[in-house]
Amino acid sequence: MIYLQSYGQEAAKRQHHQLPDFPFVIVSDSSVTTPPVVSDSLFDAAARGIRFRVNSTDLQDDDPFIALYKQRLVPWLKEKGMQLRQVYVKGAASPEGSYQNNVRLSRERTRRLIELLSSELGQPVDASHPIEAKSITEDYDLLVKMMREAGDADYDRVSRLWRDCNGDDACCKQRLMALDGGRVWRRLLHSYFPALRQARVILWFACKPKPAVKPQTEQIMPPVQLPPTPTTAVVARVEQPVKYERRHLIAARTNLLHDFLYVPQFGWANGVNIQLEYYPKRGHLTYNAGFTFTNHRHWTEYKFFQIRDLQLELRRYFKGGGKFIGPYMSVYLEGIKFGIGFNREKGWEGEGGGGGLSAGWTFKLIRNGHLRMELSASFGMLYIRHDPYIYNHPFVGYDDGLYYYDYYGNARDFKERNHQWTWFGPTNAGIHITYDIVYRKKKPAGYYNQKGGKK
Repeated sequence: MIYLQSYGQEAAKRQHHQLPDFPFVIVSDSSVTTPPVVSDSLFDAAARGIRFRVNSTDLQDDDPFIALYKQRLVPWLKEKGMQLRQVYVKGAASPEGSYQNNVRLSRERTRRLIELLSSELGQPVDASHPIEAKSITEDYDLLVKMMREAGDADYDRVSRLWRDCNGDDACCKQRLMALDGGRVWRRLLHSYFPALRQARVILWFACKPKPAVKPQTEQIMPPVQLPPTPTTAVVARVEQPVKYERRHLIAARTNLLHDFLYVPQFGWANGVNIQLEYYPKRGHLTYNAGFTFTNHRHWTEYKFFQIRDLQLELRRYFKGGGKFIGPYMSVYLEGIKFGIGFNREKGWEGEGGGGGLSAGWTFKLIRNGHLRMELSASFGMLYIRHDPYIYNHPFVGYDDGLYYYDYYGNARDFKERNHQWTWFGPTNAGIHITYDIVYRKKKPAGYYNQKGGKK
């Protein structure tokens, strides 16, 4: 067992003790009001927690701490009637990656661990319980301690480097990456960094106070049981209503720029644009399919605007947790078939396809987030095979009411799609309205954050 820090008094040392099977749990009698002193050395030795994948804040179902906490510790705490008093928690990131991203990771991992504790315990981990939370962006202190305990051959050099930088993370990272031409950094990346991607915790619980026992008094006569009177009040237990949340499964989206399209030399060319987005329970990726249909035919003006466009898209939202809100990047593929005419002499028909990258930002329009707006821009390549066409045969001398390919060679040599056009650059822009149309089954509030929508 790891002994607690004392307050300088032997009595204080006896107030709290750690559970042999759960050294990260400190227990005391209900009469104890002074919190235990959890030093850095005690925390590093006793704390336990969850590990995360690189650049991720999602909980992993197979994490050993989650099984230990849910299956062994929580049932024991509930059986003994233990009351939560205080939470000491630290979330951290490994040194690889940008510093700003590591700041986000350490904070989010701290939050994920607190959510896990609260969801299973049945006692809210919130402002009613003091929380001593720290987010360590790049935990070089723990790295050095781990190397010392492992007897690592490079411990002395890395420890001296960390001391020389006086706690400056940027200085330490730069010098550590340069050590031995990067050899040490690459080895640490595989041997130690996975253990730094974690959030750890120490919990303080107190036994529930025992009910006071009233002293028995001598009774001269046995008590008389009186029947209830009509005025006897019955106090009913009022159950607190359970709050439920629903998580989106499929959303429909339309691009207002396509719905209200204006084309120079043609005029209004609004069409139907519909996109469907599928949201998994967790993670960052969503799957999209979209179709644009435009069918304008102004026969008397020889104007046509007919578009059939199919697009498939894979998105990655930067924020996880199953919310799918905020900034995102995506890759897309599309196929297009068109017939466009501006007047008697200017018309084209053809087909093509392309692909590229998109960037966008999604934000809520209503509080629950089921109606959203999105701004997007796409950049990539578009390859088109087409033929120009004109109205009326140029040699017959009268109006025959037909359209012809704008081709003057030998008819036997004619092949469709004689012209090609390739474009690199902006390919699309959007102002989208998104609404959830299919939902997952309602669950108690917070369910998806612990089960399927892990953050």
